[in-house]
Amino acid sequence: MRELFSRPGVRSRAIDLLIVVVLGVGSVPSIVASGRSSGVALGITVALLAPIFARRRLPVQALLFALAVFAVHTLVPPSYAGWLLAADLALPVLMYSVMVYGDRRSWLWLLLASEAVFLAGLFLVLGSGSITAIVFLAQTAIMVAAVATGEVTRVRKRQLAIAQERAIEAEEHRDALARAAVVEERARIAREMHDVVAHAVSTMVMQSEGARLVGERNRAAVDAALRTIGVTGREAVAELRRILGLLRESESGTKPPPSVGELTELVAKVRSAGLETRLTVEGDPRGVPPGAALTTYRIVQEALTNVVKHAPSGARCTVEVDCGTLDDPHRTVVVAIANDGGDGPRPPATGRSGAGYGIRGMRERASMFDGEVTAEPQPDGGFKVTALLPLTTSPEEL
Repeated sequence: MRELFSRPGVRSRAIDLLIVVVLGVGSVPSIVASGRSSGVALGITVALLAPIFARRRLPVQALLFALAVFAVHTLVPPSYAGWLLAADLALPVLMYSVMVYGDRRSWLWLLLASEAVFLAGLFLVLGSGSITAIVFLAQTAIMVAAVATGEVTRVRKRQLAIAQERAIEAEEHRDALARAAVVEERARIAREMHDVVAHAVSTMVMQSEGARLVGERNRAAVDAALRTIGVTGREAVAELRRILGLLRESESGTKPPPSVGELTELVAKVRSAGLETRLTVEGDPRGVPPGAALTTYRIVQEALTNVVKHAPSGARCTVEVDCGTLDDPHRTVVVAIANDGGDGPRPPATGRSGAGYGIRGMRERASMFDGEVTAEPQPDGGFKVTALLPLTTSPEEL
């Protein structure tokens, strides 16, 4: 209940309703005392209180409407006891609303109009005398108090809005500084990583060249050079993983990258999510470079994610991976992920093929191996993604 009334809209409506109830209940004695004119008194009371519900959205119009009702009120013959109603206090409430929510330039003439209407009504009903003066002064004091309270509230609201705006700007500035610090730190780490890898590779190249030159003349020197190359390579890999671990936000820097062999676990997770999936791996996964294996895994992962998100209910999916053979001079990893239309309603045709960000990411990964990715809808309402990753491109050609 507390959370419900903490919402600004609910709290505002509750306050308006409370004002209407209090003023309405306060008007009951006058309505009852009016006798045969109780229906007229009740109608005037309702008409005076109704604008309170619009005082925030249309403050000036609400006050003008209440003034018109009050003017009619003064023209009704006072055939009942207690001419003044508690509902007349709606005028100060609406004047306060003009100060807080309305055009501040209009408050003075609205105040003067309210005073003029009220004073004219007093003369029509009570005539001139001390009672008229006392009632008018009391009503004027209430209206002036409403104006002053409204002005204070308006200034406070403006100051609060400025403070909130400054707090938001300060938070955004702090976040921007934090992001800049992260970017700067990552750039520094990237430079360190470049230096480490470059030094290690230079050492390995020099040792390998020295071993090649020594050749058969000094086997001990060749063995020492090879051991140095191995140690340096392992140290470079360890340092590279350690630094990459700092750059990654959600992955462990020491965890080896996924391979084709881990597709079984990936498919099992997809099955547990409710998508019927069948995996087929052909060929020999041995000899597939780690980068190609990782690309294969990521393509399958992204394609299955798209199936889970976008495929109709009851869809079935097949994953086929052909790693080729070691002795194939034109070895190519072929990946095909296809789903049928399932038993649910068919998704509407968009007329586009493979235009999503997921497909674009797959193509960027495949382009590192001069590969290609095709994605196209199937006649049965499903979708198929096919990726070709040639493994015959040498580093020099890249």
